Amino acid sequence: MRYFDFEDSKYGFPLAMDAHRFEDNTDLIFEAGPHTINFFEIMFFEKGNGVAYTNEKRIELCPGTILFASPNQIKQCDFDKNGVKGFHLIFKPEFLESFFQDKTLVYKLPYFYNYSFAPYIVAMDGDFGLFKSMLSEIVFEVGAFRSDSLNMIRALLASILLRLDRLFRAFHHIASESANNNLLTRFKMLMEEHVNSNLNCNQYASLLKIHRNELNRKIKAYTGHSPITLLQHRKIQEIKQRLLLDEQSIAQIAFELHFSDPNNLSRFFKKLTGLSPSAYKQKMQNDSFS
Repeated sequence: MRYFDFEDSKYGFPLAMDAHRFEDNTDLIFEAGPHTINFFEIMFFEKGNGVAYTNEKRIELCPGTILFASPNQIKQCDFDKNGVKGFHLIFKPEFLESFFQDKTLVYKLPYFYNYSFAPYIVAMDGDFGLFKSMLSEIVFEVGAFRSDSLNMIRALLASILLRLDRLFRAFHHIASESANNNLLTRFKMLMEEHVNSNLNCNQYASLLKIHRNELNRKIKAYTGHSPITLLQHRKIQEIKQRLLLDEQSIAQIAFELHFSDPNNLSRFFKKLTGLSPSAYKQKMQNDSFS
C-alpha cells in the first residue's frame, strides 16, 4: 500500500497546504490502489464519475460531491479521469493553528477524524459555486505567492472549512448540540492520542472526568454511535494500516496495541470485519475494496 507524505517545500518555501485543479494533474491525485496520507484532504467534484472508498465506505460520485479524508485513513479512487473537473485541497493542521490559536480545530470539524458518517456531502449549485470561487482564489495565491498571500489563504481556507462544517451537519442530520461540543472534541482527541493503548470506556470516562453512563449517553446522542463502537472502529483502522503499510506481523501489532495475545487481536478483527487479518491483507494486496 502506498503512503503519501506532505511536501511542504515544493514551491521553494515552507507552505503547509496546497490546492490545485483536478484537470491540471489527475495522475497525482487519483491513486487507483489502496493508499493512505499524513495530511487532511478535501476533493471538490464539479464534474466526473466513478467510485471512492474511504475506510472502505463506498461513495458514488456525482456533480457537487465533496469528499473528506483524514491522516492514516485508507483510501482508494476508482475515477474516470476523462472529463473530471474540480479542486483538490490538502493541508497540515499547523497551517491553521496559528490563525485560530486553537489546536483542537480539526477535531471539532465533523468530517475529520470521523468514524460515524460517510465522509462526503453533495453540495447544491449555489454552495458549490461559492467554494469554487474561494478555491480559485487560493490556487491563484499559491501560484503567485506574495508577502500577504499566507493570511489571504488562511482566511479563505477557514471560511471553506466552517461552511463545510455547516453543510456536513445538515447533510448527515447531525445533532446541532454536537457543534463546538467540548466533550466530543476531547473524546476524539483522546482516541487519537491513545490509539496504541487498549483503554476501555471506563478509562476514557475517567480521563474526561465524567461518569461512563453519561459519556455513553452524550456521545451516542452526538454521533449516533456508542463510545465503544467508535473506539472499535478506530482500533480496526489502526490494525488495517499496520497490516498494509508497515507490513507488521500479527504478533507485533498485538504487542504494540496492547492486546493480550495475537489470537485475541485476530478474534477482535474478524468479529468486526468478517475476515481474519491475513485474509484482509491478501484481499487488499489485490487492490480491491469490493
